[in-house]
Amino acid sequence: MKIYLNQIKKNIELEGRSFIPVCKSKEVLEKKGLQLIFEDDLDFQIALFRLKGQIYCVSNICPHRHADQIFNGIISGMNITCPLHGWTYSLETGKNTNPHQGLRSLVHYDSFESEGLVYIEKPHFEPPAWRKNL
Repeated sequence: MKIYLNQIKKNIELEGRSFIPVCKSKEVLEKKGLQLIFEDDLDFQIALFRLKGQIYCVSNICPHRHADQIFNGIISGMNITCPLHGWTYSLETGKNTNPHQGLRSLVHYDSFESEGLVYIEKPHFEPPAWRKNL
């Protein structure tokens, strides 16, 4: 499922950090990824997952080949594997779990649920290097 987030309302400030509501809690199913696209820009995406009732949030763009398929990844334990080329990342930290694949990791965002909504730490997106000169 794709959700486009154009107008974000109701930020919550916690410990000096801003959190934004991104979807209803019931939209994040156990062991299924949810793709969220910000500002209608396909380079600005995150993936949400629910494992054992807990919400996890990481960038949806795999740093290996810049593919937006992490939300469709294969979940094993607390890891997500990109379905295209097999790079594996920790859902708890976003870090690459296989040093033979390289050092690049997914960005991890803190998240929580409150009053039937999922909140994530407000993401800061950087355009990919190839777009900076356009």
